[in-house]
Amino acid sequence: MPHTATAEEVLDALNAETGITSIVLVDERQRPRATVDRTRFLLRLSGAYGHALHAHRPAARLADPPRPVPRTVPAVAALRAAGQEDERVYDDLVVVDELGRCLGIVRVSDLIRGLSP
Repeated sequence: MPHTATAEEVLDALNAETGITSIVLVDERQRPRATVDRTRFLLRLSGAYGHALHAHRPAARLADPPRPVPRTVPAVAALRAAGQEDERVYDDLVVVDELGRCLGIVRVSDLIRGLSP
């Protein structure tokens, strides 16, 4: 979604697709600017006055910095990148091309499953 999306627009997208674990907010050149983690975002919106405080404001206020990984990085290296921050170990990683444009996300749980025998 564009990095100018409101929290209400992100909420609509999350409600429309229940399998989404995060949303990447991108700039005009499709470079990731922030990631919205579904769980943390919904917790903030569901708190007292959460919707009233945040709905019409930029969703980026409730987002985290993106965790980009190049599309050519091996899965083990991507897992190492995921483990660099204790609080966000299981956050989705943003896959980027050589120009830093967002290609999609990869879930850390999928990486772990893919590497398990």
